Amino acid sequence: MDEIKFYMKKELETIDCQVTVFEATQLMEKKKIGAILATDEDEIVGIFSETDLLRKVIAKNSDPKTVGVYLVMSRPVISMDEESLMVSAFIKMQKENIRHLGVSKEGKIIGIVSIRDVATYYVNKFSK
Repeated sequence: MDEIKFYMKKELETIDCQVTVFEATQLMEKKKIGAILATDEDEIVGIFSETDLLRKVIAKNSDPKTVGVYLVMSRPVISMDEESLMVSAFIKMQKENIRHLGVSKEGKIIGIVSIRDVATYYVNKFSK
């Protein structure tokens, strides 16, 4: 049970990429998540994260109420197949300098693994 499919969040939280950063962060706060998938006509086109907010909006002194998610989201969504191992996911996340990794099946995003999920996996694996 070392595949990422066992540790991913299966309920995908999405938001239209045309909404403002402020609206996206409001939904992220409500759902208690650090990243949200951005869609355009129901197709996943990117991911907006706390890091994007900090580096691309706040640090640039931009107004979250006027900046569209599509301007600051990360794209494409970096992902790995659901059968990939957690160690591979961790290495990919380090290499790409990301904290959220899409999980795919037959090329379609079906879940997300966060760095917190990776940490939980390792704590559980090595604390036995």
